[in-house]
Amino acid sequence: MKKISVVVPVYNVAEFLPQCLNSLLQQTFAPSDYELIVVNDGSTDDSLKICQTFAHQYPHLIRLYSQKNGGLSAARNFGLQYCQGKYVLFIDSDDYVEPKMLERMYALSVGGQKKIIECNFIWEFSNHARQDLRTDYNSLNDYLVHGRVVAWNKLYLRSWLLATKVLFPTGRLYEDQAFFFKLVAQLKNIKEVAVDQIPEVHYRQRNDSISYNEASRLDDIFWIYQDILDYYQQQAENRFTREIEYRFCRNLLGNVLLRKVRQLPNQAEKKNFESQIWQKINSWFPQWKKNPYLHQSGLINLYLRLTNPIVTKLILKL
Repeated sequence: MKKISVVVPVYNVAEFLPQCLNSLLQQTFAPSDYELIVVNDGSTDDSLKICQTFAHQYPHLIRLYSQKNGGLSAARNFGLQYCQGKYVLFIDSDDYVEPKMLERMYALSVGGQKKIIECNFIWEFSNHARQDLRTDYNSLNDYLVHGRVVAWNKLYLRSWLLATKVLFPTGRLYEDQAFFFKLVAQLKNIKEVAVDQIPEVHYRQRNDSISYNEASRLDDIFWIYQDILDYYQQQAENRFTREIEYRFCRNLLGNVLLRKVRQLPNQAEKKNFESQIWQKINSWFPQWKKNPYLHQSGLINLYLRLTNPIVTKLILKL
């Protein structure tokens, strides 16, 4: 059995793909211990040709599959079924990784005792870079509040992942949030999680990527959050009610409202999304202002304690 299977979904990233694949091929990890499952998701540029060239040069490491364009979630789910490794890693094809990533992360698995091993990473902007660092988590509650929801900085124990039956929701943005919050609900305690404190992934920020052009699909976040809430209700996971409440309200009133809704050019669209955000918060979390996490220090919590519909309307007019 391979130790690690790396799933690389590919869609129209010809400019960045060689760097991604080379970084995965130049690992210090023994070539016999890992495999690359490359999924061409209906690319229309030269991405498929690049994949074919690499697969021909490294047949012992790369298995190439193609499917009709179904989106990132569909490509990840498709690739997962072909994995043979003890652990699974998802790497986006416009990012690249450090040469010792697989070696260092697998060393933290304690021979398969850890179900998730996550690493720190670097935000790569066009003119600067910023490290995203975390040393550890002291509980699953802490993990839900402060964990990085992205899927591409984690090794997942494949047998456990398959047993949870958690997959990426297809056709939706914010798919990593659904994947993260559902999987945490399947953990027994924080001892099943390890953190590689070295930044291993270079997370490239592209102005033309889908995350920067999602105004028409902002309502996907409401679908995703309802899906997660339904999942927790089915799993009878009442032990994390406060953590989910805090995390969702913080994201809706923070990242979604301030960074995405505020940038919409149409004022009517701004008003509509702002109204939907408050409707969802009041429906899902009518007592959210009493959440104990709001009373912790920090500017974000101060903003959340003070904010209300009047405040958010003023913010959107600025």
